[in-house]
Amino acid sequence: MIYTIENALAILKVDTKNCEIASFRRKDKDIEYMWNGDPAFWTNRNPTLFPHVSAPANKILNFKGQDYSVNNHGFCRKSEFTFVEQGEDYLLFCLCANEDTLKEYPYLFELYVRYVLKDACVKIEYEVRNKEDGKLYFGFGQHPAFNCPLDPKKKFEDYWIEFEKDDVEGRKIDLSYEFFEKHRTFVVNEPKSSVFTLTDGENKVIMRIDDKYKIFAVWTPHAPFVCLEPWVDSIERDDTVTPFEERDVISLEKDGVWNIAYSIEIV
Repeated sequence: MIYTIENALAILKVDTKNCEIASFRRKDKDIEYMWNGDPAFWTNRNPTLFPHVSAPANKILNFKGQDYSVNNHGFCRKSEFTFVEQGEDYLLFCLCANEDTLKEYPYLFELYVRYVLKDACVKIEYEVRNKEDGKLYFGFGQHPAFNCPLDPKKKFEDYWIEFEKDDVEGRKIDLSYEFFEKHRTFVVNEPKSSVFTLTDGENKVIMRIDDKYKIFAVWTPHAPFVCLEPWVDSIERDDTVTPFEERDVISLEKDGVWNIAYSIEIV
């Protein structure tokens, strides 16, 4: 089910399926900024990556001493979230451990996602609560896909990504499909930037990230969209042996609460 909030400048629609943004538009422009999930290219739109980012090559992770078959980037990207409440400027959703999640991840948790709309900017706030009788181990990241081109009169190659600081040469990446043939997923570890801008010089998507994010990735499957992906961590693809609890993931104490946020502004 889709829920909507709006103000004088923008309108935001969020789907309980995967808790993804279904649409984000300005009222003064005829532009859809978010990817629509066309299965000809990629069925997701902007999934939350939980309880792990990426996956081993064999798609097996060892939790609590037992092997589990997992999907790339976890199960949130195929989960139905529960609508919790709506205010004048926010929407709140929740996913709790259930029969389906326990098949892939034997931990008890609650994940809350709050979308707060101010002007033409949405801040997405995440809260993980540990419901285990012990520590909770998890990874976390985001995977939002933006239409590229935003302006249908332009093409993919008319766009670039600006970095706030010197994470890449010239503080920018000029987009082209040839670039992604060389870099299937372009990754910056420990980015100095906290602001990233997708633009054609006129239309813009401005992403601002929390300092808990330690990886920034850019990806497209040769499609009319590009993903700007802040991650806290990532599973090593070639490591098919290390137990999950011994990997570089988040460890949350019993009854603990963990928070993170990022924002998307459309111009």
